[in-house]
Amino acid sequence: MNLLHLQYFYVVAKEQGFTNASKALRIQQPAISRMVKLLEDDIGFDLFEKVGRRVQLTPKGMEVFEHCQRIFGSVDDLKQSLGKISGEVKGPLKLAASEPIASHFLPEVLEKYLAKHPQVYPNIFSGPASMLLEKIENGQLELGLFFHIPDLSEKLEIFAKKEIQYHLVIRKDLRKKKDVLESFIGSREIDDSSTRKFPTLEKLRKIHPNAQIKISSNNLTAHKEMVLRGLGVSVLPEFLVPKNSKKDS
Repeated sequence: MNLLHLQYFYVVAKEQGFTNASKALRIQQPAISRMVKLLEDDIGFDLFEKVGRRVQLTPKGMEVFEHCQRIFGSVDDLKQSLGKISGEVKGPLKLAASEPIASHFLPEVLEKYLAKHPQVYPNIFSGPASMLLEKIENGQLELGLFFHIPDLSEKLEIFAKKEIQYHLVIRKDLRKKKDVLESFIGSREIDDSSTRKFPTLEKLRKIHPNAQIKISSNNLTAHKEMVLRGLGVSVLPEFLVPKNSKKDS
């Protein structure tokens, strides 16, 4: 059994697909597919099966992957330990972040960090916390930066890093228009699909009883543009509040 073929299979399974594995390994996808096929020919059974446009592990493939996790997990741990011993900081740094954090905060942080540690290769994954927290828990990502976090697993720890002021905003020339004031643009219901609490919407209903969520998006930059087009009111962080809007803290 060729150890390199086994490593390529491990990365494909870990990254949940050949396309992601190609990006992680920086190797053309056909080359990875050939390596996995050679491994399958060697061991005598299929490791993956197609489900629609995606691939998933076969039952036997899952058994092989579990062995690989122990083998290559130990190798990764050894690399980290050796890095700490030598004082070197290098290799991939896999981060999760909500879209506005990835767009507005991380570039400045990474600029300073990479100036000190040029051998680090940041990988930034954007998406809802509810989806990315699972990847942090199983070790696929190292940490996450989010505005709103659903209930955490006991395996994860949360800490506050930066205070952000939020405002309820509406386009200035529409601040007295009833249908706009009653149209709330939500995000929490996407970041945490299990949530049933909407504090800002509840406060809004005290003034406008018929207010309800009309549009949902976890992209706060899109929220800003929708507010400017008069599609409703939204809660935005201070740094995204458009000038042509009325805001309430």
